[in-house]
Amino acid sequence: MDSTIILTLWAVLAFVCWLIVAGGAALAVFARGIKDTTLERIGLSAVCLTATGAACRIVVAGWASSGDAALAASAAFYVVAVTAKHIRTPKT
Repeated sequence: MDSTIILTLWAVLAFVCWLIVAGGAALAVFARGIKDTTLERIGLSAVCLTATGAACRIVVAGWASSGDAALAASAAFYVVAVTAKHIRTPKT
């Protein structure tokens, strides 16, 4: 019973984190204030699609390992940090 709860918590953490990554990448693709090249926007689109696919895989599988959750959490932390940097930086 306890292992089922732990696996479910890892899955929820990983799912939410991958959605944060996908949302941040999508926001960066369509943000007018961010001056990215076309190649960077294509890369961000690929990140968005990959993160969405990872979140869907977790839902279909019904579980995620602690490694999956750690990878998702680190990527989500990076996205939140970059988003905070762009929000705090005055636009010139």
